[in-house]
Amino acid sequence: MVDIIEADASHEEAIQAQEENLEEEILEEIPAEKTEEKSTERQPTAKEFKAVDGARKAFEKENKTLKEELAKRADLPATGDPMEAVRLGKALADHSEEEADIIITYAKGKFNNLKPTPEQIIQASKDEWVKDAIQAKRDKVKAENNTPSPSSPSSIIGGKTSEDVGKMDTKDFAKFARETLKGGRSGV
Repeated sequence: MVDIIEADASHEEAIQAQEENLEEEILEEIPAEKTEEKSTERQPTAKEFKAVDGARKAFEKENKTLKEELAKRADLPATGDPMEAVRLGKALADHSEEEADIIITYAKGKFNNLKPTPEQIIQASKDEWVKDAIQAKRDKVKAENNTPSPSSPSSIIGGKTSEDVGKMDTKDFAKFARETLKGGRSGV
C-alpha cells in the first residue's frame, strides 16, 4: 500500500507541475497579446497630429498670457484704505477736472513718482504754490468771461426802453411798432 500512496503522490506532483507549466504559458501569451493589440492600434495621421500640436501650442500661449497677467497684477499696489479714497475725494471736491490734473501733475514732480499715491495728491492739493496757481487760473477765466457793462445808457424808443420792448407780448409789440414807425409821433 505504501507503493500506491507514493504513486498517488507522484501523480499529484505531476499534475501540479503541469498546472504550473500551463499558468506560465498563459502568462507568457498575455503580454504577447497586449503587444499585438498595441501594434494594431491606429496611429494618428499627420493632419490629426498637427491639430493636436496646434491645440497644445495655443494652450501654452494662453497659459503664458495668463501668467504674465497675474504677474502684472502682482506688481500693482494693493487697493488700500477706503478712508484714504474718501480723504482724496474731499481734497479734490472743490476742484474741476482740469484743476485736479494740475494737482496730480504737481504731485508727480514734487514726489518724483509717475503714479503718486492718494496721500501725495492730498498733500499736493494743500501746497501754497498749487493753491496760488489754481486761484490765478480761476481769476483769469473769470476776467475773460466777464462781459463789459454798456458804455452808453440803453436807448429809449417811443418812451420805452429796450428791456420794456423785449418784455412785450406779440400784440402789444405790433401795436407799439405801428405807432412808432408811422412817424406821426416823435419819441422825444
